[in-house]
Amino acid sequence: MKDRPTPCIHYTHAHGDCAKGFHDVTLKTCSHCPKYRPRKTGKRPEPVARKRQKDRDRHDNWKNY
Repeated sequence: MKDRPTPCIHYTHAHGDCAKGFHDVTLKTCSHCPKYRPRKTGKRPEPVARKRQKDRDRHDNWKNY
């Protein structure tokens, strides 16, 4: 299963009713829903490979920070 950090367009608030008809919905259960449709965001998430590369660069140049 995928872990989806962006909430669904049907998600309103925690422990409330979802617009899809589900009751007592949390963000975790919403992210694993089969009817999941992500909200549009202007910013794309940073790829994991780029995060790891930045971490390697930071680790190699730790004296500069």
